[in-house]
Amino acid sequence: MITLTVVRHGESTDNLRACWAGWADAPLSNHGMNQAKALGASLASTPIDAIFASDLLRALWTGQQIEKHQSDPKPAFTVSPLLREQHFGAAEGQAFGEKSGWVRQPGRRFKFPEGESLEDVRARANSAISQFIEPILEAHRSSPASSAHVFVVAHGIFNAEFIGALLARTTSGALEWGYRGMTNTGWTRMEVGYADETPLPPSKGLTTSPSTSQQPSSVPPTSPPRTSSALPKLNVRIFSTDVTKHLDGVHRQKGGIGSQGFDEKQKDLRAFFSGAAVGDDSKKTG
Repeated sequence: MITLTVVRHGESTDNLRACWAGWADAPLSNHGMNQAKALGASLASTPIDAIFASDLLRALWTGQQIEKHQSDPKPAFTVSPLLREQHFGAAEGQAFGEKSGWVRQPGRRFKFPEGESLEDVRARANSAISQFIEPILEAHRSSPASSAHVFVVAHGIFNAEFIGALLARTTSGALEWGYRGMTNTGWTRMEVGYADETPLPPSKGLTTSPSTSQQPSSVPPTSPPRTSSALPKLNVRIFSTDVTKHLDGVHRQKGGIGSQGFDEKQKDLRAFFSGAAVGDDSKKTG
């Protein structure tokens, strides 16, 4: 059994444009980077064994902030396009809404031209679970959930399909779990193990959000007989959803700076106009 935390990236510049932004590689805004830094700092005392991040900048940079705040030795860090957001094809970069003509139609099989459907994203999520999560589950079979803590840093729609793919493998085959979206840098935490593992008591010392705590999604004592074509059944206990306590002290910078794309060089520019010597924010004049 393992502990799994699923994170949505910080605010990107495309998040501010109300457009279809799937594989478009928009960077974090300055505000988004501050969100990511606050997230990383809040997790500094949480031991993490592995981080898996989407290769799109907004998720990659968020994952890097989590890694940066971890003590040495740093957790294993894997970057993969399997964790990308839904690809919206010809709608990429187009505005939402009836006026623009780019409107999502109902159903899990709908896709914009040259894009992906929700079923396509679910297939990628299953591939990511098979490639990244399954080996860790096998290595920690019948161990306490605290034996391994894994982070997945990705995107709103992908995260829903990723968690949905895990829940679909419970004995109840739960496909609906009340998902209402995730805030930028919000995280959802769960314990995941194989259904035929000996049931274990809840792990201690994990951060739980009382306002969003949920009952176990499925706690069956054993799994049905396995076949070569069936994936092994899982136990999934979601106990914190969309936790954002780390954002309490994060405020958008004034003057439009917070909405600009993050660029490390901008620090020197802001320092210059605030009267500081370039390259040294500690030296003020006047």
